[in-house]
Amino acid sequence: MRALFFVFGFLFLQGFLAAQEVVVPASLKQLVELSYGKYPRVGEMAEIVSMNEVKVSMGKAGYLPVAGGDLSYRRQYPTPSIQFPEGQGKYMDVRFLPADNYNASVSIAQPLIDLRTPATVNKAKSDLVTSKDNLENFKIQLAYQVAQIYYSIIFLNKSLLVQQDQIRLLQSTLQQIGVKVNNGDALIYDLVSTQVKYTNAENFYTDLTTQLDKQYNMLDMLTGKSGTAYLTDTIVSQATFKLATDSIMTLALKNNPEIRIAGDKINAASWDIVSAGRMHLPVMNLVAGLGFKNGFMPAIDAMTFNYYAGVGISIPILSASRPGLQKKLATISYNASKLALETQKATLNKDVLNALDDIQKNRKKLASADTLIRQAQLAMDLANDRYKYGVITNLDLLTSLTNFKDAQLSRLQFDYNLLLSRMELCRLAGIKL
Repeated sequence: MRALFFVFGFLFLQGFLAAQEVVVPASLKQLVELSYGKYPRVGEMAEIVSMNEVKVSMGKAGYLPVAGGDLSYRRQYPTPSIQFPEGQGKYMDVRFLPADNYNASVSIAQPLIDLRTPATVNKAKSDLVTSKDNLENFKIQLAYQVAQIYYSIIFLNKSLLVQQDQIRLLQSTLQQIGVKVNNGDALIYDLVSTQVKYTNAENFYTDLTTQLDKQYNMLDMLTGKSGTAYLTDTIVSQATFKLATDSIMTLALKNNPEIRIAGDKINAASWDIVSAGRMHLPVMNLVAGLGFKNGFMPAIDAMTFNYYAGVGISIPILSASRPGLQKKLATISYNASKLALETQKATLNKDVLNALDDIQKNRKKLASADTLIRQAQLAMDLANDRYKYGVITNLDLLTSLTNFKDAQLSRLQFDYNLLLSRMELCRLAGIKL
């Protein structure tokens, strides 16, 4: 029995390294694209990206001027005044400030020298890159999850076909044994034991059908589809896929999304250190304003146009945010992120080697599967002929039938396991579907 399903980039190594793509069926690509649009988690992570884009814009706002308006009224008592003699024992009160103070003005502050904002902006940009890589990583994981379900459905369909053949063979055997029982050439025990085997085969068929339904339910959840008709069952031959460990590891270290995310965290932590180190630096602002207010001599009660312009410097002396502790905390986070990256690299190396071992193991098993099926087929045919002439027992016949079914299912399982191992290797290498 030949290979069952569509195969990924069951491409040659040269094409694998050059194009860094996986050849997949069009129907699978459509399902992957549907999952991107239908699965809510993708939209949630896209919103996080949008949120971080806004944070970058908010950080850049530190470069922009800040303007404000002021409308105020203040009643002051007592009002400072000086008495000047007018002659003949009379005095005149000269006020320097009005009792009723009015102000209507607009002010603006433009940063001239601000060494804190660049670190804040770069930290926000780093968080944006991390959120984009998180989204990309999740989409890759989702795509391979959809692919695994997709090929699992095909594997189960092929297994159902094998099981249907097994049920038909057992039905034929039951008829044959029934004739022998009627003729007195077989025992009722033979008939009953065959019926038990037939019932077990039907139960296994039911289990496969249940598993298939569950896979469809999962695929429906991820893609928003429903039913079973949307999945076609086209068979594509499997190409040779030779692997070079060093080349695959180089590709994985470069493209693996989890490695990229770990690097993003290191970058973000480094900007936290820079930001904490700049919290004690002064900020120079250009300040200006204009408006109307009273209180100007000599007509202190009249509303008078006024303006001002100047430069101000804000120097932190003792900050409640404790820049020293924040820098220490950021440094610890940076060191932890670097160690996390090394852990991720070690895990990736282990996973790649495991995938390569699985591929090699399943290829060896698959190489002998066709021979095993031919042998089991021959043994079953011989058992049928010999049972007709009473040379072997019913148990021998049922054993040959079981061996043939097991050989077919084993070949399907080896082919499916090989496919999963290749899929896992492509996922680790960060190759998109």
